[in-house]
Amino acid sequence: MPSAVLTAGPRPSPPGAPAGGPRATLWLLRFVALVHAGLAVGQPLLAGIYLSGRFDALATHSLNAGLVMLACMWQFGAALLYVWPGRGRGWPVLVTAPLFFAEGLQIGMGYAGRLTVHVPLGVAIVTTQVVFAVWLFRSGARRSGRGPRVRGRSRTGAAEQPAPAGSHPKAGEQA
Repeated sequence: MPSAVLTAGPRPSPPGAPAGGPRATLWLLRFVALVHAGLAVGQPLLAGIYLSGRFDALATHSLNAGLVMLACMWQFGAALLYVWPGRGRGWPVLVTAPLFFAEGLQIGMGYAGRLTVHVPLGVAIVTTQVVFAVWLFRSGARRSGRGPRVRGRSRTGAAEQPAPAGSHPKAGEQA
């Protein structure tokens, strides 16, 4: 009789994936994303120090902005490794690329003194990066982004049940 105890041992890699699947590249992406998130969270803190009267904090805020963009470049590279040789999901690249351009715009708006764009864009950047870093530690990040698609099966792998006799398909569904 099979045991009802589930173990949390390593899962086998998908066929054709390198040993370890997306795990090795996932840990690299997690590390870089945490560094990026930490630097991004530091930006509003440094801005707050500047606004409280310590005007030298503006230079640190500016320096940190450059580090945030550098971390984003590293994150993009780590995301590419996670997707391509690591066989991870593709959307980390699709999140990181626009984030890089948003951070460039953010720096430009800051230097131009356009705080009506700079502040809300900063909130969006920090929120996006923190949510992204949190997702990387959830179980969905460990799943491979590529795999065989089997017709007639749901996402969970269970066979789909045929529609009851006499029922009509909804708009957009196949009969």
